[in-house]
Formats: sequence, structure tokens, C-alpha cells
Amino acid sequence: MAQIIQWDHSRDDLGSVVKPHDLIEFPLTPIPVAPVPAMEENVDTVIGVLTGQDWQSPRSLAQEQYTEEDFARPGTLTFTVNITDDKPTCFNYAWCAVEEETLRQNFEHIAVKLYFNGDELGNDVVHNLPYTSTNNLLCLDYGVLLSDWSAGEYQLEATATFDEKINDGLAGHEAGDYIFEYSVTVEK
Repeated sequence: MAQIIQWDHSRDDLGSVVKPHDLIEFPLTPIPVAPVPAMEENVDTVIGVLTGQDWQSPRSLAQEQYTEEDFARPGTLTFTVNITDDKPTCFNYAWCAVEEETLRQNFEHIAVKLYFNGDELGNDVVHNLPYTSTNNLLCLDYGVLLSDWSAGEYQLEATATFDEKINDGLAGHEAGDYIFEYSVTVEK
């Protein structure tokens, strides 16, 4: 693979005459990319895995720990994650509210996007799953179930954009981007 550059100068840096629009080729060295892990498309399979105990989340594996206050305001939180086993990984963003109507109203003002190595993931692999939290809040989870990781470095990002201030029934949350960046290293 080569990169082609058009040259629009009559003389180069050494004073040699160069014709306008001469084409110069420079070879590019490809950067090795680890294969993308499997991303489950079947929602029933995802539910089956998540109702068991044999899965993990990037946040649970992260070196960094943040407070509830850190999560409750717009901004970026970064996580460093090491994956060393073959358990499926659920990468997600979840939002909870005190009751169903509040949750529905909140999601009228929340846009969630999940990214893998800079590419936005689509609805074929991002599943919206409702659940009830351990403290009886009603929640909606946007998640992707990843498995069969190859050794390498990966970037995950979850972004929730609140287009106005919202209240989950417990507290108010400011408008803005709530971004969660994960630098994932897989070692096998």
C-alpha cells in the first residue's frame, strides 16, 4: 500500500524543479490490528449469559474506582482494564429511575452511544435490556456482549448525552456528555 501526495510547488526544498501535480509515492507501514472480539447479536443469548454468573464488566475489572458523585456529573471518566480470561464481557451503559414513567421521560432526553476502537456500534449488537436494580430502581441497560478476545489493546467508550437537566426521582443530573473511556489490554 502506498500513499500518493500531489506536489503543487515549482521548486522543492532543495531547489530542484518539480512540475505541478507530480505524484510521489511513499510506502505506508500497516499498523497491526487485533481481531475484533465476537459481539453477540442474539438478545436471548445475551440474556441467558447475563442471568448467570459467568461474565464480567469492564468497570468491575478496572484499576480506577470512582464515587457516585463522579458518575453523577457530566465529564469523562477513564478506566484501565486488563482481561486475562475467557469470560464474556458485557460493555454497557445503564440508567435507572424510581419508576417506569420517570425512566421513560428520562430517556426522552438521553442519547446513548457505544464505541469499539472508535467505531460506533449498531443496534445489531447493542441490546436495550430493562431490569430492576438491587435497590429496586427500574433500569434500562444499553449493552454489548463481547467474547473470544484476541490478545491486544482495545478502546471502548460509552457516551450518554443528556440534552437537558433530568431527574431520576432521587436527584437532578445536569445536561451534558457523560463519557466513560476504557483502555482494555487483553493478555492470554
